[in-house]
Amino acid sequence: MYKHKWPAANPVAAVVLVHGTGEHHGRYAHVARYLNERGWDVYTGDLPGYGQSPGKRGHIDSFSQYIETVHQWTKEAVEQSDGRPVYLMGHSLGGLIVTRYVQTQATASKLSGIILTSPCLELVLKVPEWKKRLAKVLDRIWPSLALSNGISPDMVSRDAEVQDLYKRDPLNCHKVSVRWFEELHRAMGQAWEEANKLDFPILILQAGDDLLVDARAVERFADRIQAEKEFHLFPHLRHEVLNEPEKEQVLERIVQWMEKNGSDA
Repeated sequence: MYKHKWPAANPVAAVVLVHGTGEHHGRYAHVARYLNERGWDVYTGDLPGYGQSPGKRGHIDSFSQYIETVHQWTKEAVEQSDGRPVYLMGHSLGGLIVTRYVQTQATASKLSGIILTSPCLELVLKVPEWKKRLAKVLDRIWPSLALSNGISPDMVSRDAEVQDLYKRDPLNCHKVSVRWFEELHRAMGQAWEEANKLDFPILILQAGDDLLVDARAVERFADRIQAEKEFHLFPHLRHEVLNEPEKEQVLERIVQWMEKNGSDA
């Protein structure tokens, strides 16, 4: 899988960054620059089937492929950080992957905390039962069948420039497979069932005007978490809080939380 590191000049800590559905790590270059300036190494890459990584576009055989990819990025960050704090941050699908990673992998204990931005824990558009049944049938006979992911540029951000770049980006992928759909819903269900396994510091930043992820469901999920946590709702922001006009406010909230969490450790 394709991986990338944006190094800080004098690192004090590291962040492993996991992108969302249909996109790639390059859309977070501005996030990396912001964190680098504050002394944070940024480790990232492209998930299987996305960006510069191999695999059929928008397809996985199992959600475990995502978890294994994030495990490799996190392992490298921990090994290279010489005892400095390492945080795991995921957006949307990346937020769900991060959630399932820390719920299932013992190596997650080496992390100092996790950050989720608009995590994909429940969708705004509810899937009718007949579509769920059809998907299960297709998953058996044609799992790689590709369908539109339903994400339009205006759903991700209010920023016209971001929308235009999203539409023209050749590395973005606008389809997902039937198997991907099944694996996503299975992973979301498992995340809810094991919410009590999120047992170390967590920051959740949720878009209030999210047209993709159900913001109220994410807040309910946060309420289930027993560990030290912070939940912040940004009322007028759309799904990609790190690509909205107010992105620096969101980034500053992330940095403040990591610095405070590091000093409390």
